[in-house]
Amino acid sequence: MSLDQVMGHWPLWQQAQHGQFTGVDGIDIRFAILRHPEPKGAIVVSNGRIETFLKYWPLAEQLHQQGFSVYLWDHRGQGLSGRMLANPHVGHVNRFDDYLEDMAQFYQEYVAPDGHRLHYLLGHSMGGAIATLYLSLYPDHFDRAAVTAPMYGIRLPAPAPLLQPVIRTLARLLPSRYVPGGHDYDPVPFERNELTGDLEQYQAFRQIYQQVPQVQLGDPSNHWLSQALAATEVLSQLEVSTPLLVLQAGQDSIVCNQAQTRFCQRQSRHQLEHLAEAKHEILIERDSLRKQAVSSILSWYEAGSAPWSATGKESHPAAAAR
Repeated sequence: MSLDQVMGHWPLWQQAQHGQFTGVDGIDIRFAILRHPEPKGAIVVSNGRIETFLKYWPLAEQLHQQGFSVYLWDHRGQGLSGRMLANPHVGHVNRFDDYLEDMAQFYQEYVAPDGHRLHYLLGHSMGGAIATLYLSLYPDHFDRAAVTAPMYGIRLPAPAPLLQPVIRTLARLLPSRYVPGGHDYDPVPFERNELTGDLEQYQAFRQIYQQVPQVQLGDPSNHWLSQALAATEVLSQLEVSTPLLVLQAGQDSIVCNQAQTRFCQRQSRHQLEHLAEAKHEILIERDSLRKQAVSSILSWYEAGSAPWSATGKESHPAAAAR
């Protein structure tokens, strides 16, 4: 099926700009832009590992209906973007910084020229880590940011200090091979999934992956894991000046909540919101959790003039109501 056949039932799909640019090392980076005629601002969406902006299209239309222009792209090595390895299912990157350079190019070539007064950033999981690192490099690009279940630490089968020597060795000797036990894309039944508690949302995104096989991605490579862990080490020492909302999933089994909490304890301009019942994919969780998350994100974006408390944490309408 063509993309238009798969996505054409979404009212604004045909109105969007769809394109690609050439990123680091000649990799094609696919993107979509949904411009609002009278925008409150721009929201740039950085998705997570294995993801594609196709999965985020319902959210993009929702944000557009709230008055925002929405900018989405697929990270290199996944989604509709180009791959670095012969096996397109292996999640791989040569340097974690390549993600940041692609993002900077997307911002400079497509986001900034549209001249929005306000720019907001939204990142999930790996995309949340990329977003946060980006904020440290380009503190003036975004007025506010929100991240859901950010990859500030990765849940591993054993303590990281014990595994890191093995991970580094595998990354050096077998960089493009799957991590131990890794395999090609193979969707697990809903009952065993670690992403969401909502059957309808789970089936909807798996259907996209079935209809558009190009976006299917399996487990990461040894080199990707080594690069990702190095990125989390940088994040463990990072402070960002951009006001940042961190939404934490209480039932997360993919990334490390303790690393998120430690990160937030170092920040002076942040809000940490814990969603006790949510699994990793907060933005495709059941309605009550998803609506709470989106409401908090929009309130955070729109609270730019709110005063800071003595603790350095900002009060905003959604937080005050809970």
